[in-house]
Amino acid sequence: MNKKNILIVSATNQDSDPRVIRQINFLKDDFEVYCCGVKNSIVSEDRFIRLETFGNTIFSKIITGILKFLRLYHTAEYYMLDVRYNINTGKEFPFFDLIIANDFDTLALTFRTFKSEKVIADFHEYAPSEFEDKLYWKYVNKRYVINQCRKYLPELDETTTVCESIALEYKKEFGILPAVITNASDFHNLKPLPVKEKIRIIHHGAAISSRKIELMTETVSLLDDRFTLDLMLIPNEKDYYEKLKNSVEKNDRINIIEPVGFSQIIPFCNQYDIGLFLLPPVNLNYRYALPNKFFEYIQSRLAVITGPSPEMTAYIDRYSLGIHSETFDPAEIAEKINKLSNEDIMNFKINSDKSAEKLSSEENRKILLELIHKTIN
Repeated sequence: MNKKNILIVSATNQDSDPRVIRQINFLKDDFEVYCCGVKNSIVSEDRFIRLETFGNTIFSKIITGILKFLRLYHTAEYYMLDVRYNINTGKEFPFFDLIIANDFDTLALTFRTFKSEKVIADFHEYAPSEFEDKLYWKYVNKRYVINQCRKYLPELDETTTVCESIALEYKKEFGILPAVITNASDFHNLKPLPVKEKIRIIHHGAAISSRKIELMTETVSLLDDRFTLDLMLIPNEKDYYEKLKNSVEKNDRINIIEPVGFSQIIPFCNQYDIGLFLLPPVNLNYRYALPNKFFEYIQSRLAVITGPSPEMTAYIDRYSLGIHSETFDPAEIAEKINKLSNEDIMNFKINSDKSAEKLSSEENRKILLELIHKTIN
């Protein structure tokens, strides 16, 4: 029997997009998988459609802003597609039985560019609140995103998203309840290493000012001498990255280290004791964050420490993976961490080990395959 053709679309470098990588791996055995994105070396070249992206110029931003402000959403959509994206492959591709459009940004692109029997959207966050902490987004772009969601969500055959709280937001606003496929990582056969005299904390991710990474450096500055922190950061915002570097250069217990490749993150972090992530809820998506790094910490067999972020704290409490604070006050968080003994931390690491298989991506693979087979058939 011929396998059916599936196209996975994202406006990202798919070699470093964990969620897209997992989609490819989940589907490659049962379907003929094609991809459209900025870069992809996972699928063969004849199955990759290159998406060229162009940065917005000041002129294009002004035009787009005016169109959105005047609520000329249809014109704004077509103008943005014309100035931001280009697909010119010169290749012939088969009819796609199903397309997975990743994130809000690819909805219009998918429906305008490709032909398919069925379309599923995977929302990596709650689209209308992506940057609601920024004035332009809050007062100009949010209305546009809501309009586009109301336009395209009824056209979708299924939707998925990253956690229960965000799924309920889509239900409340648009009447559609997405299936939940978390950002759980693939299972890694590792063991928790013993906690030594120096307790090593790791945080990895993008250096973005809205994430307020300085809360973590301030917290560690208040810890006793047992603790050290390594920040493995991607300098998305170079000015902010440099500011962070300057702020910790005189603290010999905090280091900023070079990032490793995506496939090496989990084994690299296995040498640490605690995975730390404090993310103040400056927007709805931050409030309900349940990110890749949370599950990567578990696969690395670490104790996990977060602020009072409800999606993460639910897992921490259910599986006894670590601790969480009641506020994002560095003093309160530091007080809780300072009370931890080496034995406490080791027990949390052991619980991560016990939970690693259950909290891996395998369950998500089953959910996605079942959803796709039901949709196609």
